[in-house]
Amino acid sequence: MKPFEKILVSLDLDLVTAPVVALAGQVATTCGARVELIHVFETPGYEGPMTLEVKDAQDPELARWRTARMMMGLLQNLAGHGVQARGRMIFGVVEAELENLARSEHFDLIVIGSHSREGLDRFIQGSVAGALIRNAPCPVLVLPHVQDVIPD
Repeated sequence: MKPFEKILVSLDLDLVTAPVVALAGQVATTCGARVELIHVFETPGYEGPMTLEVKDAQDPELARWRTARMMMGLLQNLAGHGVQARGRMIFGVVEAELENLARSEHFDLIVIGSHSREGLDRFIQGSVAGALIRNAPCPVLVLPHVQDVIPD
């Protein structure tokens, strides 16, 4: 297996984001790899196995602004540790967009966090990490939910 040169990091911008980016930074530092932070805004109107009504949806412009601010902070942190990184925000179905990006841009590794959903939550929302493990063109490194890896 060739060394990792391009690492795709999926950001969902919840509590699991910081540990996922830190892990990707460690791998990148070890391998001399570049990191690309990606946040996928789920396409409005997408209907999966079930259609759910979304309440309290954020203003899309505000969501993009908040995402850009958080991403800039994460990129600055990586740069401070000597990791070459850039970020992107795209629209679509998360697992499909990440898989397509990994394939078309020849990423060597995907790093993603897991929400550790179970039961009905997992059935309704699915598992992006699980879909990537099954379909990605490269290895997928999954970090369990932050509550599972960081002691109280």
